[in-house]
Amino acid sequence: MSLSVHQPFYGYLRHWSLQRPPFLNCPDFFFSGQPQREALAALQYFAGSNWKLAFLTAASRSGVSHLLDHMVSLRGFGSSPVDIILTRTAGTGSISPLQQLGSVLGYGGRKDITQQMIDAAIQQSDKQGIRTLWFIENCPVSAVGVAAEFAQRHRNFSIVATARPEHRPALQLNAGMCGMQIELESMSQHDTCSYVTAALQQAGSTQAIFSKAAITRLHDLSGGLIGEIAVLAESALTISACNGLSRVTPSVIEQVSENQTLHRLHLEHESEDIQRHAAA
Repeated sequence: MSLSVHQPFYGYLRHWSLQRPPFLNCPDFFFSGQPQREALAALQYFAGSNWKLAFLTAASRSGVSHLLDHMVSLRGFGSSPVDIILTRTAGTGSISPLQQLGSVLGYGGRKDITQQMIDAAIQQSDKQGIRTLWFIENCPVSAVGVAAEFAQRHRNFSIVATARPEHRPALQLNAGMCGMQIELESMSQHDTCSYVTAALQQAGSTQAIFSKAAITRLHDLSGGLIGEIAVLAESALTISACNGLSRVTPSVIEQVSENQTLHRLHLEHESEDIQRHAAA
């Protein structure tokens, strides 16, 4: 039996005696493997340093969104008075980072937010000695220069721009200032095994659902990217349950990986067709 990678089917929870999905849609579960710990340590160092700009480089599906959400939930780094602002850029039609920043700083949904208005809001925190870190996820090239200017004008205001490795050179070029380099790397096989075990346990599992060989295959096919691991593992649970299996096997992991690859190719072809029709 074959299911689409993204087809919802929660009957598998009963099959595995789980209380909730273990890998997807779990905002309160944060796994801290070696890459996550190193990235958080680097960001903590950045927050206490004189650096004004940092580039957090992460590949697609490396879990950077979840890492940033976790940082926001911490509300600072240890005893340091740090205010963390997180804005996200989803695409060409999304609200600009400047508008998002102004909204967080107290200007609501106003569309006439100016740099002077944001400067005034930043100065209020600056007077209180509070360090403000502005995290811009998927930072566009058009925004990094403006963001860097804010950091240069305000003593306690710094920027962390996240980007994929191939986009970082353009951001560095347009920033107009040097930036600290931080990377969120892929996980080791040991971390992959620990992540699968921890995710299943927090979902209520008391048994080893994935065979050791399945976890090894899961790590190999995901490249150690935690987001990719989560999607493949959740799909493997679904397909294995539909087939009445007592454990997830390497062959199931290979099947869901192939399904996911086909799904992505389909989406890419659809996107190309839309672009061709738009240009016609």
